Amino acid sequence: MRKYFLLALLFLFTILSLTTLRSIVPDLLYKQTISFVIAFVVFIVAWKLPFEFHLKLAKWLYLLLNLSLLFLLIYGNITRGISAWIVLPFGFKFQPSQLAVPIVALYLSSFFSKEKKFGWFSFLQTITIIALPAILILLEPDFGTVLVYAAATSIFLLFNQLNFKQILALFLAGFLGITLLWFLVFKQYQKDRLLGFLHLQRNVIVAQETAKESSSAYNARQALIAVGSGGFWGRGIGQGVQSHLRFLPERQTDFIFASFSEEWGFVGAAFLLSMYFVLLLYLLYLAYRVEDFRQKLYLLTIFMMFLVQIFINVGMNMAILPITGITLPFLSYGGSSVISLFFALGIVASIASKFKKKATHIFY
Repeated sequence: MRKYFLLALLFLFTILSLTTLRSIVPDLLYKQTISFVIAFVVFIVAWKLPFEFHLKLAKWLYLLLNLSLLFLLIYGNITRGISAWIVLPFGFKFQPSQLAVPIVALYLSSFFSKEKKFGWFSFLQTITIIALPAILILLEPDFGTVLVYAAATSIFLLFNQLNFKQILALFLAGFLGITLLWFLVFKQYQKDRLLGFLHLQRNVIVAQETAKESSSAYNARQALIAVGSGGFWGRGIGQGVQSHLRFLPERQTDFIFASFSEEWGFVGAAFLLSMYFVLLLYLLYLAYRVEDFRQKLYLLTIFMMFLVQIFINVGMNMAILPITGITLPFLSYGGSSVISLFFALGIVASIASKFKKKATHIFY
């Protein structure tokens, strides 16, 4: 039973996702079902391969990731202002940036057999490995993916020993990076989202009060209405007003939590969040129990990836965080996201399967 715990949890997420998509956007159900089938195959293959094999393959995956991202910048088709998808046959697309966290986590893990002090060479090497995909993704531009990626891969800096000069250099580089992003990369609508949320841009606020409401404020308000209108038990599957009448934008991706909450209510939302909590607890406790430092780093990186992604998506659906293009793991529509997450967790299952003989706990 413990052997199949993660597989059963993913199956439950699949049922919830497909049920929700069938209700709000039935036209997308076929593609998403195929994506989940492929994702389960990827999960099982990654599960059956030993972690050492994944580490040996990581450098080639890292090279392929960067080449794919570079290809998109040169030859990629722009969709909704972003050049992030490789067009595949039969109307399918794949987003390589979704694989950035597990691939970079594997590649970096291969360098750390144990916790150690960073020399300047290893410090710069780690920063370079992290920064290269981040810059390529940022140029697409896809700030939401970079935000999750940066937070997750920061584990490799937090769980090794930096000296004061390295920490200071990191903060200065971060400050410089944010400044350059603000003035050279961010588009006006991205600035308006942040400034409007923080109530620092008076012109935006005045315009909202006297004229037309900004798109980001409108999206946040509609999401909050959808969440609140679900009440305790929800309106019922297929009965959501905000999503079915299309008041709620991106109801199948960024705002699927609002769509789900409207139809399933507080009870459904609480059940969904409890599933995420169990997944996070599983990752965290497994990271605590394993002895191999490389496995520990990988598990903590995947834990951070899920934590940040869930927190930001639910937060923006509840209007407590600025709106950004971050989807909800497993539930949101998108084959690339589903396949990438299943791949990441397939490696987690590989770690857990080798560890099961030592384990005495229910999760593994």
